[in-house]
Amino acid sequence: MKRTSKEVTPETMPCPVCGSESWRIVYGLYVPDVSVEPRKVEFAGCCVEIGQYTNPVTGEEKYGEPEWACQNPECQHKWL
Repeated sequence: MKRTSKEVTPETMPCPVCGSESWRIVYGLYVPDVSVEPRKVEFAGCCVEIGQYTNPVTGEEKYGEPEWACQNPECQHKWL
């Protein structure tokens, strides 16, 4: 199946708990290109944190690896 449009993922997203800026979590070996401006991502290395995460707004529970991490040091909420 051929895609007709490219899916765009936002670089940042507001945290559902505190509203602060949140960044995507990048897993695996990732070497950033020093010739370009750094992206807003949180590097998790090869450690995948699989667990149960509850959506604080809806109460829905999901199981898996988190995709987003709040950058507020007092919150640090992670979610799918």
